[in-house]
Amino acid sequence: MKKSPVVKATTTVIVSVICLGLLVRAQERDAVDPQDVRTLYKKSGYSPYAGRAYPTKVFWGDTHLHTSVSLDARAFGNLRGPDEAYRFARGEEVVSATGQRAQLSRPLDFLVVADHAEAFGTMNEIAKGNPL
Repeated sequence: MKKSPVVKATTTVIVSVICLGLLVRAQERDAVDPQDVRTLYKKSGYSPYAGRAYPTKVFWGDTHLHTSVSLDARAFGNLRGPDEAYRFARGEEVVSATGQRAQLSRPLDFLVVADHAEAFGTMNEIAKGNPL
């Protein structure tokens, strides 16, 4: 007997939820307290980081941002360039492409402007009326 797509999808969801539940239970059961780890390895080991409770310091940022220099971002309405992106990430107030003032409540620790190399700045030049 052939199962309908709805039955197949429902069965897949149910099996996935059960597997996820079992995985979470296994992780809770096998979790090791960092204090226990330190007592297990009192001798100096090969790794100075063994037994540390992580994270020791958290950094917040954006690892992939496109500005108006990239064709896709400019085509979707981003009119702000790398200078404005870095100013915004540092916590300064900037004006968005829609004319609204924007400012982060807390500056980022890092920002990666990942503009595309292909057609780099072409859309900006076209908008200026430059015939290239």
